[in-house]
Amino acid sequence: MKKSVKAISPAVAVVLVTAAVFGVYFGLNSPYVIKTVEVESTSLKEPDRTAVEKSKQVTLVAVGDVMMHIGQIWSGYDEKRKSFDYSGFFAKVRDIIAEADIAMANLETTLAGPEEIFTGYPRFNSPDEIADALKYAGFDIIFTSNNHSLDRGEKGVLRTIKVLKERGLVPVGTNEIEEGQQNVLIREVNGIKIAFLAYTYGTNGIPLPKDKPFLVNLMDEDVILKDIKAARESADAVVVYLHFGQEYSREPSKDQRILAQKLVLAGADLIVASHPHVVQPGEWVEVETPSGKLTKKYIAFSLGNFISAQTFPHTDEGVILKVTVEKDINDNSISVVDVEEIPTWVYRYKEKGRMKYVVELGKKP
Repeated sequence: MKKSVKAISPAVAVVLVTAAVFGVYFGLNSPYVIKTVEVESTSLKEPDRTAVEKSKQVTLVAVGDVMMHIGQIWSGYDEKRKSFDYSGFFAKVRDIIAEADIAMANLETTLAGPEEIFTGYPRFNSPDEIADALKYAGFDIIFTSNNHSLDRGEKGVLRTIKVLKERGLVPVGTNEIEEGQQNVLIREVNGIKIAFLAYTYGTNGIPLPKDKPFLVNLMDEDVILKDIKAARESADAVVVYLHFGQEYSREPSKDQRILAQKLVLAGADLIVASHPHVVQPGEWVEVETPSGKLTKKYIAFSLGNFISAQTFPHTDEGVILKVTVEKDINDNSISVVDVEEIPTWVYRYKEKGRMKYVVELGKKP
């Protein structure tokens, strides 16, 4: 007998889909029942206060696309020092990011070096100082699998990895060697082991080198499902980053939903995504395990742009996703118990004839 589920909030509707339906729809033989709740507000807090003393918790923070358009590149240039500084981008959000146990961002540019010439769209290459700024802001993990990963070819991929590592940042989604693609990144915090995986739908038509197809993690459903299974063997929780969706669409597509829910059924606890450059509503998911216990998971279909110079509608808006993951020490089960979407926007202004960009907290005025 399957347990009934209480609505997560009276303001949202609960949609129940049985395991049999998912087995037919997704072609999976899953013993789970999945239940989805569409988010209608930016505050989704609902901590399990009865389990505080019997559990361990980790706080994760994730943001969307860190873009580097040409205006941004030169906004940080100091003519006297002949150097760049982008720490001002994140000065007003640094406290929120730094206080998380693990903070993540998608870096949508390459760090191929000054000899490759610094450029914005359509083939991004940025100064190494953007990595310094990400470190200053408090980020730990940088997702590097996106449609601009190959903008400067193999060299761009490899040098980006090198620069990030030199700053103490951990790149996920691109790989220096083939064996690296098979290794799941696992970080342990507060007694909870968390695995991180990252994939992109493509690389803007730029092919991977035939002899090095491992450089960028492409979205292959079978591969992702296999990786999640492998991750669960060593980790308590699994976080998956997906670079997917339709650009500038403010609602997730059917394909986004189908893939994300497949990954949740396969064992992902948190899915964070970007690429549309606008925020899409997230979704709570409740999965009933074979033992009958309900566990909560969360899908953030698009976190929007964190920093960019884009001017299309809503492309200057994003969210800082703050997630609390809890481990029940009695049965070692994992559940997402608290989700908060903190709105941000990019403030642009001129200083000494040059554009400046700052990530501000709150909704755009």
